[in-house]
Amino acid sequence: MHRRAERISMNDPQALQKQSLILQKISHIIARTKDVATIANAILDCALEYTDAEKGSVMLVNELNELSILAARGLDVPFSKSYKVKIGEEIAGVVAKMRSPVLVLDIETDPRFKRLTRKRYHTKSFISSPIISGERLFGVININDKKNGAPFAEEELNLLNVIADQAAIVFENAFLIRQLRTKAADLEQINRKLIAADIDKTQFITRVSHELRTPLNAIKGAVYYLLQSDKLKREKEMEFYNIILNETHSLVSIVENLIDFLRLEDEALVIKKSFFSIPELIAELSQSPVLKIMLKQKNIRLDVRSEKPVPDIVGDKIRVTHMFMNLVEGLSFYLRDGDAITVAFGGDDPIHIAVSASRSIPDEVISNMGRSQDAFFREWSMDETRLHLARKAAEAHGWTFEARNSEGSFCVDISIPRREQDAMDAAVSMAMNLLADFVSELMGISICSIMLRDELTADLVIRGAKGLSDEVVKKTRINVGDQIAGWVAASGKPLLIEDIERDLHMNKKNISQYNTKSLLSLPLRTHDKVIGVLNLNNKKSAEVFTARDLSVAQIISARIAHFVEALSSGTYGEPEVQRRVTALHSLLDAMKKYHKKETPMADLVCRLIEKLGVNEEEKQKAIYVSMIYDLGLMQVDETIMMKTDLTDAERREIQHHVYATIELLHTIEFAEDIKKIILHHHERYDGTGYPSGLKGVEIPLVSRVLAVADSYLAMITRKSYGQQYSHEEALRNLQERSGSWYDPEIVKAFQENMAADPR
Repeated sequence: MHRRAERISMNDPQALQKQSLILQKISHIIARTKDVATIANAILDCALEYTDAEKGSVMLVNELNELSILAARGLDVPFSKSYKVKIGEEIAGVVAKMRSPVLVLDIETDPRFKRLTRKRYHTKSFISSPIISGERLFGVININDKKNGAPFAEEELNLLNVIADQAAIVFENAFLIRQLRTKAADLEQINRKLIAADIDKTQFITRVSHELRTPLNAIKGAVYYLLQSDKLKREKEMEFYNIILNETHSLVSIVENLIDFLRLEDEALVIKKSFFSIPELIAELSQSPVLKIMLKQKNIRLDVRSEKPVPDIVGDKIRVTHMFMNLVEGLSFYLRDGDAITVAFGGDDPIHIAVSASRSIPDEVISNMGRSQDAFFREWSMDETRLHLARKAAEAHGWTFEARNSEGSFCVDISIPRREQDAMDAAVSMAMNLLADFVSELMGISICSIMLRDELTADLVIRGAKGLSDEVVKKTRINVGDQIAGWVAASGKPLLIEDIERDLHMNKKNISQYNTKSLLSLPLRTHDKVIGVLNLNNKKSAEVFTARDLSVAQIISARIAHFVEALSSGTYGEPEVQRRVTALHSLLDAMKKYHKKETPMADLVCRLIEKLGVNEEEKQKAIYVSMIYDLGLMQVDETIMMKTDLTDAERREIQHHVYATIELLHTIEFAEDIKKIILHHHERYDGTGYPSGLKGVEIPLVSRVLAVADSYLAMITRKSYGQQYSHEEALRNLQERSGSWYDPEIVKAFQENMAADPR
């Protein structure tokens, strides 16, 4: 660790005790959860508690050398989510640049900061400490405004340094865990592709076998008849010769079609683009057991060279991995004991990759790399096939692939242009697929597609899907006004169809891949412009879609449209775009584990909000929030959630889930009122709740509704920990706490609902 402040004196027992308690609390938090946002909030609360301060923030540095706020107290949520500062600018940026802890007693007299304004703070004193592990700067932790108005002391700065050191360990571990998750996701995708490839191979072989069997059987039959017949009239004999000739023509045609298929195969490939580091991919590949064993057996050395950092590229990571694997294995066939293969990187735009071998290869092999049709007229060796596939993978990405011999060695030059549109297309595709998966989990459906308008033709094309094949995704293109999605895009109106075969407007036969005849289709609208369509099919329950489903889907479609507009605005750089995609991964992971989406919470909230007589817009928000409000609990260790006796640290960890929920949703959720509903749904009517101690009508109405419905469900639900209440006991418990924990009017409305219909 890099620290310039003096450590806590060994002669100060009270300070040592504080440090020990801090370390215990933070260690406990780290052991319980790996979620960065949850830990950052817990660390910040710990720092505020021990410094007796009101305001603070934990800021992280991004690839653009900007600091942004991950956790904050005492600052407005809109400000904390939008605030960014470059390293070296403003107070936090200066501290990050100095890489040293700072104690300022009076900012107006401190020469380092007196020119900088602090309008958001009441006092002139603050402490700030950089979060550093080795030489890597992760961010800064800032503490401001002591509750008693006094300046901060050296002891408090030393305690903050201890906390910052622990935070550095957390963020270092989180970085490693994120890498592991990325690799796990890659492996899962590879597995899915292997399964799909196996199915495609079987179908392909079956179909080709059928196509070949028909003419071969005809030829076999004709030849057999000719062999068995001693004397045939010339006319009859010619009939069988014509059969043989015609069926032979059929066989030639089949082979030619197969050649065309291979030649055009690259155009039909669905390239699943993502952002990744080529040097990291090559480094991982060089550690592949299969490749290491092969190179070791032949005593061939694989060297990787890079003079400076190489920007991330956009491509299909699995296909690019196969490309380099095929290239290295194909080249190794022509090398001898002690030879070497070198992979060198250079350039920023385009990125140049030179794969060279210390020995030349036959010129015929180089010329055959781009000839698909040769495989049908001469037998290719495995090494030629591998080199051909490597070239095809590069060309499928639109990269140049030039192979040549030179002065007794061989080299392949691969040039990768860094097109801004490619990066944006990859980001949109990745994000739309993640959002389609998220919507499917949230709505309990098995098929979902997000269609966006093509910039050139204005047709609707699928940019993200769940439950549809790659072939359907690639081939689907709908004119605005045509079919269901086209009608929705043209009219700008959502469509709920309970039975497509009986719908008077559509009157269509249901497609076999859909197990229900009901569907939802909604426009994705930004301002007055329709930019796409969201399609929902196949409820997992096999039920028809309802008006309530439509209400929730309308809110979701607005968030998807907002996300697409923000992504397409050009205001975000590549690192920010990648962060947003990563955030969607985290959101989807949480939603997949979220157990409350399968409870009757949404039904209870819907009935209660209707009883209270709120307007339709508030009702929509209430139902939507009731489906996501506790997502942050998925970041809390399950063993804590199962306990009945909680320590103070464990209780605080659970309380931080409200911040974790907002952090998970921040990429798609733009409405501040919804964020406030989620943030304050654990406040109590008498002001004893968390996180802000709001009371009465200071608490948003929907938050008060959630509190009652959530508590009721928690009491009546069977669980392995804690007491389960009967329906009557739960209602009695709510009544007893009416006016203290819960809004009396909402408790009364809830009880009236239950008396009328206790479902």
